[in-house]
Amino acid sequence: MVLCGKIRYHILSILGGVTMPSISQSIIINVDSSYIETYIKQKGFTRSEEEKGKELKYWADELLQEEKLKRSDFEDFLFEELFCGKRKSVRIYKLDSIRHIKFGQDWQIPLKEKYNIDSLNFKNILGTIPNSGDRRKIAAITSEVNHKNELVSIRLLFVLFAQTYKDQVVNDTLAYIPVEINFNNKTMIIKAWNRNGLVDGDRPDEMMDHIKKIMSSSFNVITKRFGIRHKKVLYNMSQGLISDIYQKIPAYTKIPLLEEKIREFEQTVLSVLPLENIHETGEGISLNSGVLDFNDEIHKVIEKLTVSDYFYDMPYEEVWNMGIDTIISRIRFNDVEHVLASLSGEESDIPVFCTKTFMSLKKSMEDAELVEKLWIAKERSRGRLALKYDASKDEYLGILILSNIRFKQADLNLALEIYRSYGSEKTKQTTEENRRYVV
Repeated sequence: MVLCGKIRYHILSILGGVTMPSISQSIIINVDSSYIETYIKQKGFTRSEEEKGKELKYWADELLQEEKLKRSDFEDFLFEELFCGKRKSVRIYKLDSIRHIKFGQDWQIPLKEKYNIDSLNFKNILGTIPNSGDRRKIAAITSEVNHKNELVSIRLLFVLFAQTYKDQVVNDTLAYIPVEINFNNKTMIIKAWNRNGLVDGDRPDEMMDHIKKIMSSSFNVITKRFGIRHKKVLYNMSQGLISDIYQKIPAYTKIPLLEEKIREFEQTVLSVLPLENIHETGEGISLNSGVLDFNDEIHKVIEKLTVSDYFYDMPYEEVWNMGIDTIISRIRFNDVEHVLASLSGEESDIPVFCTKTFMSLKKSMEDAELVEKLWIAKERSRGRLALKYDASKDEYLGILILSNIRFKQADLNLALEIYRSYGSEKTKQTTEENRRYVV
C-alpha cells in the first residue's frame, strides 16, 4: 500500500522518524508574505476554493509536508530573500590579513564548537529557530573554493532572537543578519533590516555590532579601518556626478572664454578701491595671501549665474532628460573648520546641486575634500534606485537602500560598482583636473 505524502509524514513524525517542515510566522514577516505567495504560484500551486481562507503559513506547511513543495528548493528561495530583501542597511568592512581564515578547516572547528555545525554548505532555515535561552544561531552557510582549495567566498546567515514593542505589548520575533566574506577583494558585508519597533538591544545597528564582534572573536575575522579614505571617495563621487550635469549646461561650458575679461575686471577693482592688503606683482596687482581668492570668487558668481539660469523653474523630472543617469539629492560634509553642513533640496522637487546654499558652500567642500554622507538616485531599467552612502564611521562604509524595492544582490552590486568607480586613481586625477569648474 502506498501512503499519500500527508499521511506518511504524520506517521513518521509520530514515530520520530522525521521532523515535519514548517515555516514560522517570523520567517514570513522577514521575507514578506506576498513574495512567498508568488514563489508558490510560480511552482505551479494555486489555492483551491477551500484553501483561499487559509493562512499562508498553514498552506505552505501543508505543501511542504505533502512534499508537493520541495524543501531544498524552498530553502534556496528563503536563503536568497533573507540575504537581501528587507535587509537594506549594509555595512562594508575591509579585511586585514586573511591567512588564518582562507581555508575551510579554519572555520570548521569554531562552527562545530559553538554552533554544532559540521558543514560549510547547508541550509536549514525552516528548522533553525532561536529562543530567549539560545538567542543566536546560524541557519545557513554557503561557500566557494578555488583550485587550491582556498575559500573564494563564504556566506553565513545568522538568525537572532529579538523582541518588538507595540501598544505596550512585547512580542518575540526573529532577526536575520547575513554576512558575506569575499576573499578576493578582502571585504566583509553585513546586512540588517531597519525594522521599526524593536526593543533596545535588538535594534539593527546593535545587532550588526554584535555580529561583527562574533566574527572577530569566534572566527578570527580581523578588519581594518577606512580612516578618511571612504570620505575622499564620496567627495570624488560628488564632484564627478555634479560635473557630469554642469557640463551639459551650454552657458556653463563657455565660462573659460571669459578668462581675460575676468582678469581685467579683477585688476580694475583692485586698482580703483583703496585696499590695504594688496601688492604689486609681475602680472599686476594681487591681494595678500589669506585675504580672499578674488579671482575664484568671481568665477563662482558666474557659475551660480549659469546654473541658476539653466535650472530656473525646471521641474525635477526634466533634469533626467539632460542625458544623465545619476543625480545627488543630498550631501553632508565637514569643512576645514570642522563645521558640519547637511544640504538637501530647498524644496522637495529641487535637486541639491541646483540650490543657492549648496553653490555658496562649494569652496568649503572643495577645501576639505571630504564628504561624510551622500544621497544619490540612479536611473536603471527596473526603476530608480535611491541610495545613501555613509562614511561617518571610519570602521566601515555604510550603504542604505532607500528605494521601496525588492532588494536583490544586483542592486547591491550596482551600489558597490558606483562607489568603486570613484575610488580609482584615474578618477581622483580626473576630479582634480575638473575641480576648477565643478560645484
